[in-house]
Amino acid sequence: MTAESVLAGKVVLVTGGGTGLGQGIAARLAAEGAAVAIMGRTQKTLAQTAAQLAEAGHKCIVCVGSIAVPDSVEEAITEVERQLGPIDVLVNNASLAHYASFLGTDIVDWKRVLETNLTGAFLMTQRVARRMKSAGRGGSIVNIASIDAQGTDGHQVSYGVAKTGIIGLTRIAATELAKYGIRVNAVSPGWTRTDMITEHVTAKALDHLTNDFRRVPMRRLVEIDEVARAVAFLASSAASGITGVDLPVDCGTLSNLYIYETLPSD
Repeated sequence: MTAESVLAGKVVLVTGGGTGLGQGIAARLAAEGAAVAIMGRTQKTLAQTAAQLAEAGHKCIVCVGSIAVPDSVEEAITEVERQLGPIDVLVNNASLAHYASFLGTDIVDWKRVLETNLTGAFLMTQRVARRMKSAGRGGSIVNIASIDAQGTDGHQVSYGVAKTGIIGLTRIAATELAKYGIRVNAVSPGWTRTDMITEHVTAKALDHLTNDFRRVPMRRLVEIDEVARAVAFLASSAASGITGVDLPVDCGTLSNLYIYETLPSD
């Protein structure tokens, strides 16, 4: 059974679906048969993504709102149900990054990142799961975490803490919701070829990341569709016996502790 056949007719909501990874996930799930709703705070990017999917022959609607605001979450879910029907799959992808050292992280920035990256995922998961339970249809929830949940990766204190929290949220929700037929899993991308990377590193760094990324066993960046295909698998009934897991898509980064390679040669 293919992911395409099991996602046909399913209703999917992707947060942060207007750009980058969320856009790629929405496109992949739509291509595999799902009716897709994308949620975010920027109407323009959401509309552009929806237009691209419509041009490709896929059904996509837009919900503008903040996942960190309970009323906004409820309004978005209600709108998806009104236009597409009950939600079968939720993908919690919306995320913010803030770059600062531990000692230099401001409480305002800390709260802003945690509210979106962790509280927002909690609210979306809780409110969608309530609807899934009431409908008695079960469902699948996929949280986008990060390999940053497994160790520090530069000065992204609030981001790393939030993504660590996502792994905990995934396991707790998976345990409590299993009896309702609701599966909850996470996907943890490694360094991925998104605009966040390509537009914010030097040309030399990008060439290294693309052609000779020595820290990573596969020596390259992850591609967006590689993450999206992992999401599609976990969202589908092909993963019917899987819940509470974190699936890294990182070209092997976490498989290597990178100690031996850094030892002096003499």
